[in-house]
Amino acid sequence: MYTARSDQAKNRHASLSPALAAWIDQIQSRIGVERLRSDVAVLPAPRNRMRAPDAMAEADRLIVDELRAAGWAAEWRPFAFSGVSGVLGYHNEGRSQAPPTIYRHLEGANIVACKPGERSTAAIVVLAHHDTITHSPGANDNGASVAALLELARVLAPCRFEHSVILAATDMEEIGFFGARALVSELRHERRVLAAINFETMAYTASAPNTQRLPSGIGLLYPRQAAWISARQMRGDFTAVIYNWNALPLASTFAAGLSRLAGPDSPLLLRAPNDLPIVGPLLHRWVPAVRNFARSDHLPFWEAGLPALLITDTANFRYRHYHRPTDTPEKLDYERLAAIVGATAGAIAQVAELIHDP
Repeated sequence: MYTARSDQAKNRHASLSPALAAWIDQIQSRIGVERLRSDVAVLPAPRNRMRAPDAMAEADRLIVDELRAAGWAAEWRPFAFSGVSGVLGYHNEGRSQAPPTIYRHLEGANIVACKPGERSTAAIVVLAHHDTITHSPGANDNGASVAALLELARVLAPCRFEHSVILAATDMEEIGFFGARALVSELRHERRVLAAINFETMAYTASAPNTQRLPSGIGLLYPRQAAWISARQMRGDFTAVIYNWNALPLASTFAAGLSRLAGPDSPLLLRAPNDLPIVGPLLHRWVPAVRNFARSDHLPFWEAGLPALLITDTANFRYRHYHRPTDTPEKLDYERLAAIVGATAGAIAQVAELIHDP
């Protein structure tokens, strides 16, 4: 039987060059843990375009203002879809998904900021959805990711790159990734997309044994990774780095940076099984666990054949407050969140080709 492991062992990621390692350390020294904490707390919530439009509009203004204050060219990009199926909200405090709804017309808006490249418009994209479900404040899903996006904008503000860098706060992820779908369509008409990194429910860690669960049957696809998690007594303290095959170099660089900043056991690399030719669609249909790899805004990038990562703490497989009213800021690990920002900066520097000033 095929197993969806990469050619690398669980933690055999790329080695950072001395120059990139030193630069990541320098960036990390500028990342503000308390700023991250404050940004998560200040985001109005719950917020979504359909059920809490005032909170969503205030979040839009806050995010745009912070991106512009950091020196980025940020804009509000509206989009619309008609006759589409989606889901908004979960029943039973997150335990079962609400039935699909046919929306005759949807109007949303992404917030997109760009740092133009010195040599080309080709870009690496970092995105985080900024909507929540109806009844949750969404500190982890996905306020912490938005805070990470804002902090990334601040620490990268003085940097120069050969290629462009785009930061995007996407809308309507909770309904069906509509903001990300609009973003992918727009970007592909504007420029070459080098890669994407999607921040999703990624700021909770738990070091106690038996705090991590695994989807049923996942050990058949990932025997090495499942064995590693089991050997560590099912501790929920790693960050999952899920990638399609053409994003392996990006995933490896991110993992190397996170390992440097948060310890060698912090990243867990997983190739998305639905990325496999021929077998992937069959796995998606017959192995329900595979669907957990396609639950966020990286999916439209994968569908477009673009390299993309999902950075996550595994959401409901670890975080019992997922999609609940109890998803509040004090539960999160801001040190890990800061390390993710630093590792992302390193991955951007590699792909966008950081210009080292003499």
